[in-house]
Amino acid sequence: MLPAAKTLRTALTSTAAAIALVAGSAVVATAPAEAASRHHHCSGSVSNSRPHRGQNLVVRVSKVPAKVTVSAVAKYKTTSTGKRAKASKKGKALLHFNVGGGTFGRRVPVQVVAKKGKSTWTCSTSFVPTRKR
Repeated sequence: MLPAAKTLRTALTSTAAAIALVAGSAVVATAPAEAASRHHHCSGSVSNSRPHRGQNLVVRVSKVPAKVTVSAVAKYKTTSTGKRAKASKKGKALLHFNVGGGTFGRRVPVQVVAKKGKSTWTCSTSFVPTRKR
C-alpha cells in the first residue's frame, strides 16, 4: 500500500469512528429525555366565554384518560377557585363553576390538570366576567 493511501485510509477510519461516537452519544443523550417526557396536552373550553357575574358556567375538558380525576383552577384577581371531576370512559369531564364576583372585563384564566401515574395532561381556557345589561 502506498503511504498516501494508508494515510487516507487511517483518516477515513478515524472520521467514521468519530461520527459513530458522536451519533451514538446523541442517541443515548436523547433517549432518556424522551422516556422522562410524560407531559400531554388536553383540550379545554368554557360554555360561555363572557358570563355575567353570579352566572354558572361549565369548563369542558377532553383528551384525558378514562376515569382520571380532572382538576381546574380559575384564577381571579385576588383569589382562586378550584373544582374536581372524574373523566368519563371517553376521557371527557365537565367542571361547574359560578362566576361569582369576578372583576368586570378582567380575563380569568382557568388551568386544567389531570394526572395518571407519572403522566400529566394540562390545558387552559378562560372567561371574562361582564355586566348584565
